[in-house]
Amino acid sequence: MEEIIKTNQLQKKFGKFQALTDVTFSVKAGEVTGFIGPNGAGKSTTIRILLGIIKRSAGQAKIFGKDVWKDSLDIHKRISYVPGDVSLWGNLSGGEIIDLFMKLMVVETNKSERH
Repeated sequence: MEEIIKTNQLQKKFGKFQALTDVTFSVKAGEVTGFIGPNGAGKSTTIRILLGIIKRSAGQAKIFGKDVWKDSLDIHKRISYVPGDVSLWGNLSGGEIIDLFMKLMVVETNKSERH
């Protein structure tokens, strides 16, 4: 089965602090994977590296066989990420927020077609 995500000895340092040490795992097509662990375990740091938001200090990280740093634009055409701590408007449900964004997109598209 094709490996969708693959890390090999992934490391990240913030100054002298070693946030990740030799993280190695893979996720194959069709598998569901989750990160669990205490605060400070490196879950968010690993995800941010995979998304190309921060650069790894050492090791390898690939999604769809592409380097997560060098090929982040190509990778982002096929993936998305919503962090768990996002809070837009507390009085709207997730579906209502999506509906609002869709309406805004339609208005913006119509506006740009007129110009």
